Amino acid sequence: MSTQDTITAVLLRKDRVEWTSARYRKSGVEVVDRNTADLEITEQDNTADRTSQIKAAIGSGKGEITAILHTDQVLLRIVDLPAADLDELQGMVELQVDKFSPFPIEHMAVSFEVLGTTDTDSRVLIAACKRDAVQHLGDLFLELGRLPDRIDVAIAGWWHLIESAGGIEPSGRHGLILLDETGAELIITQDGLPVLLRSLGSQAGASDEEYYAELAEEAGYTLTSLESEWGAHATPDLTVWHSGPEPEALLQVLQSECEVAVHSRQLDNIPALSEGVVLRTGSGEDEMPRLDLCLPEWKEEAAARAGQRRLLTFVTSLLLIWFLLVAGFLTYANVDRTRMERLRIAVAGLEEPAEAASALSRRVASLEQYADRTHSALEVLREITVLLPDGVELNSFTFRKAGTVNLRGESRRAPAIYDFLDAMQGSELFREVTLEGVTQAPGGRRNPEFRMTVHLPGGDPE
Repeated sequence: MSTQDTITAVLLRKDRVEWTSARYRKSGVEVVDRNTADLEITEQDNTADRTSQIKAAIGSGKGEITAILHTDQVLLRIVDLPAADLDELQGMVELQVDKFSPFPIEHMAVSFEVLGTTDTDSRVLIAACKRDAVQHLGDLFLELGRLPDRIDVAIAGWWHLIESAGGIEPSGRHGLILLDETGAELIITQDGLPVLLRSLGSQAGASDEEYYAELAEEAGYTLTSLESEWGAHATPDLTVWHSGPEPEALLQVLQSECEVAVHSRQLDNIPALSEGVVLRTGSGEDEMPRLDLCLPEWKEEAAARAGQRRLLTFVTSLLLIWFLLVAGFLTYANVDRTRMERLRIAVAGLEEPAEAASALSRRVASLEQYADRTHSALEVLREITVLLPDGVELNSFTFRKAGTVNLRGESRRAPAIYDFLDAMQGSELFREVTLEGVTQAPGGRRNPEFRMTVHLPGGDPE
């Protein structure tokens, strides 16, 4: 149990239900709820009606549920066993149950807890209860909405409360009789640890005189038989823990029958039994395990349910992560589509101004070209005339603005044509000059003719 968990101990009586809830923190134990509720019992003793009243009082309980079995339903033995680990102790406990139980062990729910240890021995409290009684209690809680997580025994809760209240003598042998509305229970301690826990039965309609005589007889017999198991010891005293007025008649009968000193103390001065059970459950968190008479199949079922819950949580987490990833992707895609649409609209809005700006730029460039007289037809013709050598004549001059100039001519001597080509190619006014060809009529009857293409700056070469 983690320090933040809550546990609720529930004690069902015939006409009353009692419960305590506590939360365990690092700083200690905090009781968060402590209450009782009376049950209206009809002559028919209707179980369904009783269950509905219990459920109305406590609901399904808070946190883990510890159900409390009445001591008279459980066989209890305290034995000293060799010190061993829990698995080995389990095997030794089952052998002990075979010795003192009148029923086969397979018909019993068995549990144990270690009360104290030495280097060689472990003092072990063994609890054995008929499976039918445990199943009946489980069925009752199942009608309330869930099986209990633990089943403890009433007298173990009383032991915790009385020990916490300083009611246990640290040395010697002493007896305690707990007298409450459900009956009487006996605890014998030796040097601060219990050596015997048992129920002394309930009044069950007997008169006080008959009941007290029976209690005294059972207590005297138990004290006598105790010596055979735990050895002779100085005569113990008895302390009767009771609610309400002191039972003087019982004290006198006990003193007479058992021949011991008898004292009395008030149960009203210590917390309720359910609080003792819930507190002792928490105090064993980091120690040896406490009594738990839950049937093994309940724990297997609880483990299976816990596994299913973990699997469901894992699958739910995966689905949530997948959903978030898909949602994120779709959101990103939607945002991206929105951004692209906005860009498309923006580009569409800019296309017309851009086209207008481009057209304007072309017009400006055209105007600049026409305004630039550097490569005008007249200037080009002037340059060609200057470069034209003697003996070379132009027959054709075709000018294309910002493009090319096509020349046709003839020369009496072919080398002069090539001199003209070299002069034209050396001019800074022209970007490129290409001789397209030189032709000579057969027999030399005509002068050689040539074709030349001049590329002007800013134009495209053909």
